[in-house]
Amino acid sequence: MKNTILKLPENTKGSFSEPKILGSLDAIGYRLTPVRGSYNKFWFTRKVEDGTSFEFMNGPKYYKLVIESREISIECGGDYNGWSFAADLRKEMRDYSKEAA
Repeated sequence: MKNTILKLPENTKGSFSEPKILGSLDAIGYRLTPVRGSYNKFWFTRKVEDGTSFEFMNGPKYYKLVIESREISIECGGDYNGWSFAADLRKEMRDYSKEAA
């Protein structure tokens, strides 16, 4: 199931930068590993908060980040889990971008 985090409107020019997205998620504390055989997909493996590393309750290969030119999304097996995690990431990324500005 695909759950959108951010999507650029059709009438807008531009695209998402994979290095910037990955850098922002790393700064927030998320650790990702590339999905074997995919160029734009990454497994969320853990999150680091205040120096403590936390693994995801569903395991290190449950949530998958997908970075396309005009959309960033989460793929996972559970509908609600993916929807909820995408909403959490959207908020964390928004908060981070405000702090970085």
